[in-house]
Amino acid sequence: MVAASHKTMPQIKALQVFRGLAALVVVMYHASISTTMFVDFVPPYAVSVFGKGYLGVDFFFVLSGFIIMYAHAADQRSFGSVKRYAIKRLVRIFPAYLPVCIGMLAVHVLVPAYSAAGAKQFSVLSSLLLVPADRPPILTVAWSLVHEMLFYGVFLLFFLSRRVFAVALLLWAGAILTANLNQAPDNWLRYPLSILNIEFMLGVSAAWLVTSRFSRCRPEWLVLGGIGIAILGLLAMNTYSLSAFRIDFAFGLAIMIVGFAKWEVAASPAWPALLILMGNASYSIYLVHNPVLSITQRASRYVGSNWVGGIGFGVLASLVAGYGYHVLIERRAVLLFGGWLKRSKGESVVKAREIAQGVSDAKPHV
Repeated sequence: MVAASHKTMPQIKALQVFRGLAALVVVMYHASISTTMFVDFVPPYAVSVFGKGYLGVDFFFVLSGFIIMYAHAADQRSFGSVKRYAIKRLVRIFPAYLPVCIGMLAVHVLVPAYSAAGAKQFSVLSSLLLVPADRPPILTVAWSLVHEMLFYGVFLLFFLSRRVFAVALLLWAGAILTANLNQAPDNWLRYPLSILNIEFMLGVSAAWLVTSRFSRCRPEWLVLGGIGIAILGLLAMNTYSLSAFRIDFAFGLAIMIVGFAKWEVAASPAWPALLILMGNASYSIYLVHNPVLSITQRASRYVGSNWVGGIGFGVLASLVAGYGYHVLIERRAVLLFGGWLKRSKGESVVKAREIAQGVSDAKPHV
């Protein structure tokens, strides 16, 4: 008999497309900031567009919760399942992350002026292990990976009991909402008690709807309804509380993902190959784009570029460098460390290659 933990869920390529688009808007957001610092003043009308790019991280968080739940929904409650899950998560995060992290540590020690803000305060422990700390990691975007690692840890309860896991998420959400009633927590508590953690839970709920076949709505209505809710949340952010309506935005994304997932399983649409490639490389793009922008925007200033050329050059260079890092470092590192999977019952080198290609497993955003 084939164990339930080896059940293969239908592939949803739309998730790869969403990863790529989320990475793109984050790069555009940081490119506009770096351009203002180093190249030229970005006008308000452009800032109003690029300035919302940070919400790509929200998309990553919802996608991460969805993918983890979707990929492991059929796993058995066993030590072997926990071991496979833990190895996959560590292999997906650290082999690609650590070279960038260590490189940034070396640069900031040897060349403090590399940062636009000069010598920055950071936590070495949080930088290397992605654990919550009072100070941020050395790599600016790694704060989101700290949230990822927290979520991965909480998801271990799923292998103990589905009911215990659900109760734990409800209690965690309650603690987060209570802690944010007056003001957002600071110091290291800003990680476990951040309202952004609820976005992982929305992704988990979305995957449950897809895997349980509970939702009877037509996929196109779910997609349109989700987009509509996300747009309303986005518009409300300009007037009301950011954190509250950021969750509304994420809720709309979760509904939209359910619609696309149901539609793709039923219709198997063809997605542009370029978007799939960008999705496969999204983690690498996310990791390297800020260091790349620190170089490209200085170069743009040197040649006298305007803000349009600066942003364009920075975004293009970040995407190319990210894809190169994915091919030369990330994918090979996952294949190398994915050999650990062979020592987990039922895994194989083929499975490790699938993970390296970003085909069947989750990648973080961040």
